[in-house]
Amino acid sequence: RNLAHEIKNPLGGIRGAAQLLEMELPSRSLNEYTQVIIHEADRLQALVDRLLAPHRRAPTVADINIHEVLERVRALILAEFPRGLQIVRDYDTSLPEFRGDREQLIQAVLNIAHNAAQALTDQIAGGDARIVLRTRCSRQVTIGRQRFRLALELHIEDNGPGVPPELRDRIFFPLVSGRDGGSGLGLTLAQDYIQQHQGVVECESQPGFTLFKILLPLP
Repeated sequence: RNLAHEIKNPLGGIRGAAQLLEMELPSRSLNEYTQVIIHEADRLQALVDRLLAPHRRAPTVADINIHEVLERVRALILAEFPRGLQIVRDYDTSLPEFRGDREQLIQAVLNIAHNAAQALTDQIAGGDARIVLRTRCSRQVTIGRQRFRLALELHIEDNGPGVPPELRDRIFFPLVSGRDGGSGLGLTLAQDYIQQHQGVVECESQPGFTLFKILLPLP
């Protein structure tokens, strides 16, 4: 909670500075970047508020359009990796909305996509890094021990070096990381958030191709 206080203090200044910068920008096309700062400051503020008063947190369940979640993640990744990385959209726009916690799903998908981008260092340097965000509708899907008539199938694919073989069976375990300086918590949190939505996340990987597949029940 002390750390949450320390994080909370500068957030208002970061957000205010971004708003002032937005008013001074010579081109409206640059506003996309200041909006990323503002929205992420707001999201951090909400996260810090949860840490400071977890017993008062009300469920933030609402109707979710998965493609709005993916577009948010895409904007955040491209803001951090503006050159050498292509993020391809392959969306099934007929997918229905579903009930869930939007911020949790943004964080879950962002953790996976951000890991993918960080693994693409060599490909980004060569200008041929690629992440694919794909959505499909699956029918008669079993998740855990429960059968669902419809499910959202979300793929996050990249053309990076792949997950090291010795980590593939442990990739969702806490504190397991294949990157120097990695916390090993990003995929664990992603899995937790997806499971809270009755979903599951799986990983397939080989050199040149890694796929994270998320299944979420649909109404």
